Amino acid sequence: MLYNFIFRLSILLLSSIFINTSSLSKNNDWVEETLKKMTLREKIAQMIITSSNGYQLDNTSKEFMRLKNLIMHEKIGGIIFFQGNSQELAKLTNTLQSFSEVPLLMSADYERGTGMRLNDGSLFPYNMAIGATRRTDLVYKMGLLIAKECKAIGIHQNYAPVVDINNNPNNPIINIRSFGENPELVSEMAVSFIKGLQDGNVIATAKHFPGHGDTDIDSHNDLPILNFDMKRLDTNELIPFKNSIESGVKSIMVGHIALPEIDIKNNLPASLSPVIIDSILINKLGFNGLVVTDALNMSGITKNYSSKQVAVLSVQAGVDLILMPQGETETINEIERAVINGKISEERIDYSVKKILSVKKWLNLDLNKYVNESEVSKFVNSYEEEMLSQEIADASITLIKNNSKAIPIIRKDNIFTLISINNTSERESSDLFIDLMKNDNNFILDSIYNYFSEIEDINSIINNIPISNYCIIPIYSKVKIKKGTVNLPNSQVKLINRLIERGTRVMVISFGNPYILKDFPEIDTYICAYSDVRTSVIAVYKGITGKINFNGKLPISIDNNYTFGYGLKILN
Repeated sequence: MLYNFIFRLSILLLSSIFINTSSLSKNNDWVEETLKKMTLREKIAQMIITSSNGYQLDNTSKEFMRLKNLIMHEKIGGIIFFQGNSQELAKLTNTLQSFSEVPLLMSADYERGTGMRLNDGSLFPYNMAIGATRRTDLVYKMGLLIAKECKAIGIHQNYAPVVDINNNPNNPIINIRSFGENPELVSEMAVSFIKGLQDGNVIATAKHFPGHGDTDIDSHNDLPILNFDMKRLDTNELIPFKNSIESGVKSIMVGHIALPEIDIKNNLPASLSPVIIDSILINKLGFNGLVVTDALNMSGITKNYSSKQVAVLSVQAGVDLILMPQGETETINEIERAVINGKISEERIDYSVKKILSVKKWLNLDLNKYVNESEVSKFVNSYEEEMLSQEIADASITLIKNNSKAIPIIRKDNIFTLISINNTSERESSDLFIDLMKNDNNFILDSIYNYFSEIEDINSIINNIPISNYCIIPIYSKVKIKKGTVNLPNSQVKLINRLIERGTRVMVISFGNPYILKDFPEIDTYICAYSDVRTSVIAVYKGITGKINFNGKLPISIDNNYTFGYGLKILN
């Protein structure tokens, strides 16, 4: 009851975050009048979204002067931010807005909360954990609370949600960022998230059109090629996008993915393809919102196309927002030259700019483009966000195997060994789980091993662990840009299988990629958390010690035995 009251109150307080603009009269012709004042070059510049870290910049720094020049002289349309903290970012967005006559469209990539980028933001479990809950009410609240934070710091567009269907277990870049493998589940969760964001007056962006889920190449590294026909797309990948469009999503991001069976003539990446964008997304699916490219600094584009080629091809394809072009001024120059030479019509530019200005008006930026910096701390990483994140995590944890009924761990007659395996250099999550286990007096923790890379001393580990000990092995294997794989190193797989072969009971907890069970199918106990955020770690600890039940259901299929919808419970 108290939580619901706090939640409703926080949303009502959103109206106080902007400086009072009641004295300003709303001009219904703002879009048309603004467009008429612009030169061709200024209109083209509205389509450009540059990037920056979000830390407050020294006014004489090279990066600050670069942004100021792009805003004041090139008159670009917006910026995407990647780092920082909330106070600094709010101050920076206000400063940069002051340089621009036309309000800037500020954006960020907050798929699972502002804590993805801000060092003081909220952080929710990954989408696959949300899919495991089957709770659309929770993902709607998540979207609404993320919108609250965005508005507080001056962010207007969130490049989320991921609506890709993860139907390839070896996908190195989507994986747990997806809600699951089922088009209907992905659609339900995505639509709820979109409604939450946009009810909070923040633009949602469904990505990565026409679907990045069945790739085994990270488009940050190279260009994935999907040999799908239209029938396959219609009956699978496009379903969440269709539902997102019907729900009113205001933006769609197009991925750097080649579909030679569909764009037969040009064989262009989707992000540069008139067949994929104009013919399918705009005309076939009826999308009339903002079309944005995926980041143009990714190798899936830069390996094969120059910035000049990308500039013209993207506009010809139907793109409205050109995200992170490699040379903003050069991009504007090339598009302007293409218009002058008749390769692109000025009407085509006007069409995109009207859409851009219309969303800026929907955001009320024509009335006020600044945020109240003194209010930021009230809305970022609030108590209700922490509670919601924990509620999602508690509802998501999924018990797949519990052969010897080791869970819940409440018996003192068992002695446990903890072997923590982390495939990144980040220690926060693994250290938290170790601390929770060490400080629980309801069972005996005999020894702890903690690894952050390949394991070289397998024999030594095995020889030091009594065969009667129960081994708990939390694994932190998650999606990482340019890593190229979500699979475990051979030495880690070998250690687990060697322990099983000698008769040791083993519990593996996946705080990331759920498909790793295929590497050690004979383990005694297996748990999927799909996420390594703090709340997911706490949820697993509560689950294995019997404090909460396991209520999650697989949003994907691991193999023929453990399929979509599977999940055990331990408590009546």
